[in-house]
Amino acid sequence: MRENSVSLEWASLYGEGPNKIARDSKLAVDEKGFVYVAADIDSDPSYNQLINEWVVGGKNLIIAKYDSQKNEIWRRSISGVPGAKLNVTGIAVDPKGNAYVTGSIIGSFEYRLGLEKQDMFVIKFNSNGAIEWIKQTGAEDERYEVSPRKITVDTFGNSYIVGTSNEPFGRNGIKRGNGFIVKFDTNGNQVWIEQLSIPEADIIPTGVAFDKVTGNIYMSGYGRNANFATNTTPGIGQDDLFILKYDSNGNRQFFAQLGVPLKSVFGNAITVDRFGNVLVGGYSDADFGLRPDETSHLGIIVKYDSSGVQQWIRQFGPPTDQKSTMINEITTDRAGNVFTTGQTNGFIKFNDGPSVGNEDVFVTKHSSSGEVQRLWQWGMVRETMVGSGIGTDFDGNLYTTGWVTHNIFDNIFGNEVTGAMDIFLIKFR
Repeated sequence: MRENSVSLEWASLYGEGPNKIARDSKLAVDEKGFVYVAADIDSDPSYNQLINEWVVGGKNLIIAKYDSQKNEIWRRSISGVPGAKLNVTGIAVDPKGNAYVTGSIIGSFEYRLGLEKQDMFVIKFNSNGAIEWIKQTGAEDERYEVSPRKITVDTFGNSYIVGTSNEPFGRNGIKRGNGFIVKFDTNGNQVWIEQLSIPEADIIPTGVAFDKVTGNIYMSGYGRNANFATNTTPGIGQDDLFILKYDSNGNRQFFAQLGVPLKSVFGNAITVDRFGNVLVGGYSDADFGLRPDETSHLGIIVKYDSSGVQQWIRQFGPPTDQKSTMINEITTDRAGNVFTTGQTNGFIKFNDGPSVGNEDVFVTKHSSSGEVQRLWQWGMVRETMVGSGIGTDFDGNLYTTGWVTHNIFDNIFGNEVTGAMDIFLIKFR
């Protein structure tokens, strides 16, 4: 195990027995400092009354609410019909403490005849953990899939979800296989949906964030062969990071695009700080200062001001020998410090050498000007540990979640990994 001057206040593990996989955990922190974690987990075989037979286990959604002292306030488990597979991709919380979880479902929440296609879902939980509503929607043709990636909510409890669909999904779709953004009001009614589509281009939205100052919504992701400023082809590099800005009515405005000829720049997550600056985390094989070789990808953080002017770019991770460092989530605190989490098969502290395990989890802290403040990394030989969610509260406490195949924090978690893969929640001092 490697840990770089890190002090953990507490940590928690959750799993549901041998051979079960719990993963895809996402994290949100509300204005009162409560922490919400949602994930998906294998379910047991069950009897399907519609077809009168037993079906193999699917995947359920689990969500839990904690206070800052590790006390569990409530926990809920949500399932579809027997055999349904729920995949969690995002969580957000509004100012009233309502939690919104999105993801994809193969199957349905209610018994129905017909083919089992992949739809998107949104579930709203109130502050006490009761379900307010469940929304399932998808493409009309059962041959096609809808894949939501992330969710954010505004001050009124409206939710915005971005993702991809392999058929026109929304009133302005012109090509299969591109991105979308959809808005639901606080009661679960769909307000609008817009598809992002350029002929002969591939567009993958991966992040969405709400700006509390302006009320705008920012979508980030990456595109291949796409010029987002002109809605034409080609792009700049092989894959380009992009940011688009939407108002509350769904009107789109170009914000930024970052690419390097023959290289890839992937945006995985986005956040807006309290000053209106926009930050994206991801990974790239392009040279932004560390000179990666042809086989490596480095973690990348890009900061823009509210006008879309680039402020700085930072890279970290070993630049050689088939090493890969990937940011999965990004957040900021009240001072504008930037925090990321993700996974690496290298050693990020010195940008050199291998990881301890197959993949290690990392957490980074950069100042508002991009200076490295802290680099934390953990792993265990032949094991996998991935960071998939991160957040801060009003007191500056830092939380991260992810999944792990072995307990490397025996004296902190207080229990062993019970399944093939368990989810973790860590609070830093």
